[in-house]
Amino acid sequence: MKKRIIRAFLGAGIAAGMMMNGPLAVNAAESKDPTSMVNIGGDAGAAIEPEIELKIGDPAPEFSLPNLVTDKMESLKDYSGKPIILFFIQSACYSCLQEAKALKTLKEQNPGVEVIAVGVDLLGKPMLVSWAAHNNINYPVLLDPIFSVPEKYGFSFTPSSVIIDKAGKIAMVHSGYRPQDLKLFEDKIKELLSQK
Repeated sequence: MKKRIIRAFLGAGIAAGMMMNGPLAVNAAESKDPTSMVNIGGDAGAAIEPEIELKIGDPAPEFSLPNLVTDKMESLKDYSGKPIILFFIQSACYSCLQEAKALKTLKEQNPGVEVIAVGVDLLGKPMLVSWAAHNNINYPVLLDPIFSVPEKYGFSFTPSSVIIDKAGKIAMVHSGYRPQDLKLFEDKIKELLSQK
């Protein structure tokens, strides 16, 4: 019951973020600026309801999904050894677009980081291909039409993100997106890149 109440607050965009020692779990919703969060699976009863809550320091759940451009299967382990920003997007989500563009710039400024977008778009591959091309996305976009990966990570709406450290453990969990959130990502990435 408690998990459902928390999820309801997150979905409504009114949950407060919380700081932890070193690692970070935050919500863009702690700000008064608007954000648009979109339920994964839509509002027509098909929305997923994950039963997992990842914690800072947990191993990042493994997955394999097709790359939107190459159709080649890629897995999280293909990117191991570097900090990874894994985020979940839908083409109709304005905040997803804001986050995608910000992470594109962050990747350009930090070549030691990997950024991976997981598209959970109800409109399917053609819409995501168009979205990625139109926005000149410079990192892999993987397609998850059955919402399997966000469920493994405990997310039920987009945008949602995790930062995974070089050892494959969760270093930051983030819900929603506002432009000022980029600093949280930058700070965590700099911290992870400086670790040996």
